[in-house]
Amino acid sequence: MDRFKAPPEALDLCYFIRPKKIERPIDQLPQIYFTMGINPTADGSAYLEYNNIKVVCSVCGPIDIKQDGQLYTSFNFAPFCSQIRREGGRDAEEKRLSQLLLTALEPSIVLDSFPRGKYIVAVTVLDDGTELGDQISNISSCLSAGITCATLALVNSGVQMYDLAIGLDIDTSSLSSADCNEERTSSIALLTQLRQVSMFNAEKLELKSPQTLQKVFGDAFQRADRLHATIRNAILTMYKEHGTKL
Repeated sequence: MDRFKAPPEALDLCYFIRPKKIERPIDQLPQIYFTMGINPTADGSAYLEYNNIKVVCSVCGPIDIKQDGQLYTSFNFAPFCSQIRREGGRDAEEKRLSQLLLTALEPSIVLDSFPRGKYIVAVTVLDDGTELGDQISNISSCLSAGITCATLALVNSGVQMYDLAIGLDIDTSSLSSADCNEERTSSIALLTQLRQVSMFNAEKLELKSPQTLQKVFGDAFQRADRLHATIRNAILTMYKEHGTKL
């Protein structure tokens, strides 16, 4: 709609739509749906719904190169993904998220399994979960969804992995030493079997104490364990019933 100017007497569509926004606590597991192998031209692909967010990921590789095994990542927003009108591009933001995606995924992959080769992981956000009337979109939740979707696409491509990188949202408002009543959402990537945090993205964070951070991470690992088990069981079921490539 940004390309066409409406007449002055036109009314915004939001006047005719009653908002049905359902707030879901951050400390609960996200509602997810996923499928794999949606892109026949890619070596691996996946589609994921993470609450109201919808993302897709394609993996190509291994592609022969002269260096040792490498991983390249890209994180992009589709032009139609948001209800919020944005002025200008997202180049800087997408580059930052691409680097965070690489940080989250790289420790989970056995890079030595494809020497002289590289894998290209491309994540695209189809719907950032915003609704009419929203002022800002939750970039952290989009990143969490992208990490999990990329993991599923890598599994579908058949690359050897140490563990599954699970992306989750965590509430970091309790970590700040300053008085803060508003909820702050940050993204974290967890390798549950290795008990490692591969990526933690939080802005303007002033820690009260290391113990508080340890508790937040402990709660995140508990949720990640449950989500990891759900995803693993679903993948095994898909493989047994439909012969999905793993």
